[in-house]
Amino acid sequence: MPQLSPNPDSAPALIVIDMQLRLAPAMADYQQVCARVDLLSQVATKLELAHIITEQNPQGLGATDPCLVTPSAKVVAKDTFSAVQSEAFIAALEPLGESHLYLCGMESHVCVYHSANELLARGYQVTVLADAVCSRDPENKALALAQLRHNGAQICSSETVIFAWMNSCRHPQFRDILALIK
Repeated sequence: MPQLSPNPDSAPALIVIDMQLRLAPAMADYQQVCARVDLLSQVATKLELAHIITEQNPQGLGATDPCLVTPSAKVVAKDTFSAVQSEAFIAALEPLGESHLYLCGMESHVCVYHSANELLARGYQVTVLADAVCSRDPENKALALAQLRHNGAQICSSETVIFAWMNSCRHPQFRDILALIK
């Protein structure tokens, strides 16, 4: 498997993990999480951030929720729980050279968890967006977020990250993005 090479001077990238409609009915708080992921995807598009969407076994589980697929997103299929073990994911991520990856999606304690841990092990800064991840059982989500924090991932909210991406109210997209948030 090729090694990923993070670039410490690069822009952030949004990674949406396995937000597939066939899985949605089983998830706790799917509608709220989907709304957060949609917001993050729209903001990433406006800010021209790298944006990768993974799909776990799309032949069996179907495609990503169509409302989350933006023209700028690169959609990659995988069959491993960790996206990092997918050649397609590596092929999409490596040319970007991003060093700070923002993860959202489902399930918190399976694919998000394993992807985040392997990215951390490879030297990436990883932020998991607590209000933009879900699991079937909320307790599994809570346990996964606690363990990821212990393992070195940052855990924060979507709005915190969105404002960090803009850095200032002087950002040219500030008003447009603020309108999306409100």
